Amino acid sequence: MTLIQSLILAVVQGVSEFLPISSSGHLNLAQHFFNLTPSLTFDIFLNTATLLSVLVFFRSNIKFFFANLKQIIIGSIPAAIIGLLFKDQIETIFADITLLPLFFMITAAFVFCTQYFKHKSEKISYQQAVVIGLFQMLAILPGVSRSGSTIFAALLMGLSPATAFNFSFALFIPASLGALALGLKDIVGQNLFTLNNILAFIYTFVVGLISLTLLRRLLVNHKLWLFGIYSLLLASSLLFVL
Repeated sequence: MTLIQSLILAVVQGVSEFLPISSSGHLNLAQHFFNLTPSLTFDIFLNTATLLSVLVFFRSNIKFFFANLKQIIIGSIPAAIIGLLFKDQIETIFADITLLPLFFMITAAFVFCTQYFKHKSEKISYQQAVVIGLFQMLAILPGVSRSGSTIFAALLMGLSPATAFNFSFALFIPASLGALALGLKDIVGQNLFTLNNILAFIYTFVVGLISLTLLRRLLVNHKLWLFGIYSLLLASSLLFVL
């Protein structure tokens, strides 16, 4: 992988991890067009950079995390179970680029629907946490946006946009730590700690901070549905390309 390819993948990860368009799907696409084999391990490597972006971005919101710690744990269980039990099958799906149009269409449907929810609840119940966690589980599939699916579920369950945003990325922390724990052996074994990849890691971190700021603004202003148009157009185009 060249330096230019690494930096492009870094920007793709930093933008698409937080905006509701699916980082895994876009990374798979980019690697495919670079004639690289889509790699779940490399995805996890760059995902760790976006994890650091979240930790820095939400450093002043630590009270929310601990106030909802039980709900975060409950909401994290579905994705953890699937990740542990079906790791090999997930890697197979990641390698099948032809499935991306279907998964991007799922993302488009979720994001389009966010414009119809107007609830304002700030309190997260255990039942709401379970439902949001189940939607996060779907985001294991490349092309299904984690932020899009969890924010959709949170709004569907009556939470306010700000609470949906905070809870979505509170769930991102244990999900990313779990993915890192599962993939750390492969990251070390594949020697991903090259200069190109380290630079890509830094780029991903910086772009991730910018993307988080943009996402929060769009969500509060009820403009998230615009990304549904993008995902739908992308899925439709891929039907003729892949």
